Amino acid sequence: MRLPIALAALTAAVLTAGAASAQDPATDGEYRAALTKMLTETTQGVCPADVMADSLLEACEGQVAQMAPALQSLGGIVSMNFIGAEGEGADKIERYEITYDAGPTLTWFIGSRGADGRFSSAGTGR
Repeated sequence: MRLPIALAALTAAVLTAGAASAQDPATDGEYRAALTKMLTETTQGVCPADVMADSLLEACEGQVAQMAPALQSLGGIVSMNFIGAEGEGADKIERYEITYDAGPTLTWFIGSRGADGRFSSAGTGR
């Protein structure tokens, strides 16, 4: 039980540090902080309603019991690099390459931001 909590705390610390240094949306992405929050809280078994639109929140809540342990098994985040963005306005999707302590590098995406600032699209492998 202590290991998953420690991994979640480490992931949160690394992600928060990366989000704090993001200054330029052209090179660091505009949605980095929201993706950071999603990954951090989902790793801890919580789906953040303040950044997830209802459809994404519902999907997250249906899968968080499986997602949290899977994210915890990746270990802490070593790096989070903005790859680029596609689309504009509410249809904009940003992609990030995230490398984890356990070795894998995954491409994560986030986008489809509503007028309320919450996102209806996020995930990996796209």
